Amino acid sequence: MSLLYLPIALLLLVSPVFAQKPNVVVIISDDAGYADWEFMDEYLQTLNPGQAASPVPTPNLNALRGRGTLLTSAYTAAVCSPSRAAIVTGSYQQRVGYEYNINNLMGASAIDGLSPDTTTIFDRMGAEGYTTGVIGKWHIGARANDNGLGNRPENQGVDEFFGIWKGSRNYTIGSVTGSGELRETITSPFSDTLLETTAPWNTTNNYVTNAFGIGAVDFIDRHYDDPDPFFLYVAFTAPHGPIGPSPDIDDPRLAGLTDKRKDYASMVLTMDKEIGNILNKLDDPAGDGSISLTDNTLVIFINDNGGANGIGTVNTPLNNFKGSVYEGGTRVPMIIAGPGLPENDTYHEPIHSIDILPTCLEAAGAIPPADIDGVSLIPHLKGTTTEPPHEVLTIRSESKVGVRKGKWKLTSNSISAPFSLFDLSSDIGESTNLANANPEIVEELLKDFTAFEVGADKPRHAGLNKSPGSINLNDRFILNPQPVDLGPFTSNLTLVGGALLNGDFNAGGGSGAQTFDQTPIWQNIGTGAGSLNATQTSLDANGTRNAIIAESATREFGLETNHTLATGEIFRATYQWRDASIWNDPGDKIRVSLFTTSDESLSGTPTILASLDSELSSLDSSYQTEIALFPPIPASANGKKLFVSLNSAQTGSGFARLDDFTLDRGTIDGGGGANPPVALNWSTQNAWTDPATASRDTLLSLDAFAGCVLEFPTTDNFSYTANNNMMRPTGLTFMLNSLKMTGDFIGANPQSATIAGNELLFSNDLSDTPPSLSLGSNGPGFSYEISNPFILYHDLTIDGDGTATFSLNGEISEYLKPANLTKTGTSHLYLTTSPTYTGTTSITEGQLTIGDQVKLSTSSQVVIGPDGTLGGTGSIDAEIVGSGTISPGQSTGALTATNDAKIGALLIEIDGPSNDRFDVTGSLDITGATLTLADLGGGLTEPIYTIASYGSLTGTFTNINNFPAGYSIDYAFGGSRIVLISDTDPFTIWSQTTNSLTGEDAGFDADPDKDGLPNSIEFILGTNPATPDQNPPLRYEFSNGNTLASFPLAAQASYLSPRAQFSDDLETWQDQIAGVDGNLTIDENFFAPSLHKVTIEFAGVITDHHFFRLQTNR
Repeated sequence: MSLLYLPIALLLLVSPVFAQKPNVVVIISDDAGYADWEFMDEYLQTLNPGQAASPVPTPNLNALRGRGTLLTSAYTAAVCSPSRAAIVTGSYQQRVGYEYNINNLMGASAIDGLSPDTTTIFDRMGAEGYTTGVIGKWHIGARANDNGLGNRPENQGVDEFFGIWKGSRNYTIGSVTGSGELRETITSPFSDTLLETTAPWNTTNNYVTNAFGIGAVDFIDRHYDDPDPFFLYVAFTAPHGPIGPSPDIDDPRLAGLTDKRKDYASMVLTMDKEIGNILNKLDDPAGDGSISLTDNTLVIFINDNGGANGIGTVNTPLNNFKGSVYEGGTRVPMIIAGPGLPENDTYHEPIHSIDILPTCLEAAGAIPPADIDGVSLIPHLKGTTTEPPHEVLTIRSESKVGVRKGKWKLTSNSISAPFSLFDLSSDIGESTNLANANPEIVEELLKDFTAFEVGADKPRHAGLNKSPGSINLNDRFILNPQPVDLGPFTSNLTLVGGALLNGDFNAGGGSGAQTFDQTPIWQNIGTGAGSLNATQTSLDANGTRNAIIAESATREFGLETNHTLATGEIFRATYQWRDASIWNDPGDKIRVSLFTTSDESLSGTPTILASLDSELSSLDSSYQTEIALFPPIPASANGKKLFVSLNSAQTGSGFARLDDFTLDRGTIDGGGGANPPVALNWSTQNAWTDPATASRDTLLSLDAFAGCVLEFPTTDNFSYTANNNMMRPTGLTFMLNSLKMTGDFIGANPQSATIAGNELLFSNDLSDTPPSLSLGSNGPGFSYEISNPFILYHDLTIDGDGTATFSLNGEISEYLKPANLTKTGTSHLYLTTSPTYTGTTSITEGQLTIGDQVKLSTSSQVVIGPDGTLGGTGSIDAEIVGSGTISPGQSTGALTATNDAKIGALLIEIDGPSNDRFDVTGSLDITGATLTLADLGGGLTEPIYTIASYGSLTGTFTNINNFPAGYSIDYAFGGSRIVLISDTDPFTIWSQTTNSLTGEDAGFDADPDKDGLPNSIEFILGTNPATPDQNPPLRYEFSNGNTLASFPLAAQASYLSPRAQFSDDLETWQDQIAGVDGNLTIDENFFAPSLHKVTIEFAGVITDHHFFRLQTNR
């Protein structure tokens, strides 16, 4: 029996293992040049004939290339940390607000790197049953895991980590501390072991590249025979600086190199050797030839960004280096090898490092998520699809822009640089700018880039070596205009100051530190206890005790003022302060806040009324005086208790000192005159308020993104103009999601806000909330003039129930066709400029009024809902449909529709001799509609009011509101008008009273004197209908070689709009058009008082048969 089992056992020893899912290994090099690889030589010498071969030996990567596919047009982000964010998320890093290299902040409350809730490649591969390991450079966050806030490897789906958190370090292990310290972390059960000063890492294996290689081999050794597959991510720091000789500096293959170039090459060579050790371990993980993982492992190699300048790299023939968006900054070598993929193949279509995640997932048998930017490269490499993986690739690095589409590359390498266009198929070095010759291509690629930015978040952590204040985390900003030149503040009540409520912090006496519990009046309203230190006598301002202001959420001074607020009260705070310890002078500030609470006690839930920040520390460890003048107390706080807090405006580990705090109520002496209007730019420092903290804020170009919300409040005591002088960081149109008009106006005199300046691009936010213009401000005494041109990337909703006056003076256009506009809410918007968007205009609620000369000429349709109203004096070329209301005029006037209109209601205002009218060129359908008549105070004084005209008419009004006594409605007056006609109109009086006609003889078309002139013509001519006329009313005469035709016109009959017509054959008649068919003049009172002469003058003497007639319709 033993002889039978032996061959089977031997067979098992030599057979390769094929797991159900392949193992996956991703290897990343750091800052290497595009041409610093032997495996790139063949391609580069074809791309750039005559280019020298690389002197940097990479035999192990050459072998990987031989059994895989070289991707020659692979792109990444322009710098290290954003590049890794793109790799681990499978999307452009800006989707998660990752714009910059990070600061490697380690505190749990620090904001740096990946948001902890980001789903990473490690999370996704772990969900597919993979054991996940990371070796080497993490560089996407070092935040501690306290309270689950961290973004260290163990919090981002990594089972085992061996490496460093930060992006670079010196290459000799033994002395680095902090985020660059070598460590090993196991997630479950959790352990975190520092290895920096531990053998063998600080002795025999003390070159960090070797250590990373050993760590990767050890990971494979631990898991090669696990039942589950593994995902191994190996990120070398080589050859990132600092550049120096590696252990392979004396390799004879480097003998021809010198200085930095030789040091750099040695670093690449050492890395290549460690990659060889990883590949060898995959080939023989047991060390005895019994098992091989090679044929069941997907291996991906990529460089993290373009070669860095000044470290010995060669990027030839690419333009520029790391950090730029030119090819040399973002185009990198990439190899993919694995089961079922082509060997020794080359793939030239543009791809991106975002494709690594979905490629790994498909290899694992999973379906890549639809909400990421990357695509699996497997079907493209196998040839099962011939379509390019991406139609467009986008690169953004701060203000720098790169867009690759087919052979074209659009770039701008700084905000001040114009966009350049290159044809990469013939100009790989990006040397010939073709932008001027191809403006349509530039426009197309700019649209592609804007499409990218519409889905990109703004930066969510500060850039390397930048303060937290260099970005805004809030997306909503409320403009905070301040009155100017209002005169001095005069105190009429001191609430806090000196000994009053311990404003000088001296109560309690003694020396040294005292806690909040030991400090009278003031309480700790931070998250910490009263036992924390609150005051100190050292670093004093005037030899007395002072407050300790800590950059910590655990300590915040709070005080009840015992004052009950009244609407409109103005408060001023004054104090002295200085920086004390670890205070960042360029960015850190003191914050004073006024607030109310939910239960009128300091322990209640606060409602911030206003927060004002100090200036920056300018005296460097010396006290400086601050004055904070707060805006008037809003009506919402009337009758509530006032509380005050003192704190730092930021979190951190520093301290400041504060003394001599005073809070006064008072008045501002305006000199008895009206407050002058305020003019400010959107970019003005501290011109805005962060509503979450009620602190002053500065709007940055970085805030111009799809989630931006800007609010413009009412102001009770002055008017203001807010000018948009801003663009996106890339120099393109300011982008936002919502523009809001807010506040309740209670001022004694009318005020206004004018919003003007650069155009605005409206987009859905990142949660697909549609863009909006919100008209929520109340108070008819306040008006808004919004003059910025609007560009609609997505459909715009105009909402809000405000009662203020709102005028939109800028053009509304569209970025992509068609864009729609919808008006909701009960507010009333005046449109004073013709829009050019081509989608539907929907008025579901409230009123949209279009001004004189305004044309809705490009909108495809105007839909008016039952609660909506369209008004004004402009014209609409689109078809009008719906059950809503047409309200012509602004007081009274005419609204014109040059298409068809079906309406639900018509509101006509009448004011003495003037009235509204709705003129429809096409068909007018009033079936089931309601007519409402409104007297504006002038009464009805005219015999006839035309309320509508039409090309054709369907239906009649079902309901008529406020119909005036003594009038009737005629739906076919003149064949094309709807009129209100007096029951005692001038014609009736003329025929029945003046001329005593009765019965049929009094009719409009009757001819009682049988002279061939019906009563209507006699009425027009001012003749007697009972006496035959002997002289023809139309007369000819010749004057100065011209022909003149004339007739009398009675003033009382002008409302009938008589028409002169001419004909050559007595069959076909045409209306005489002044200026076309001769010139028409009227000589008033020519024949008699109120009997005018109408003359039509034709050039030349008419000798052929020519006939004239006078016509009118009632």
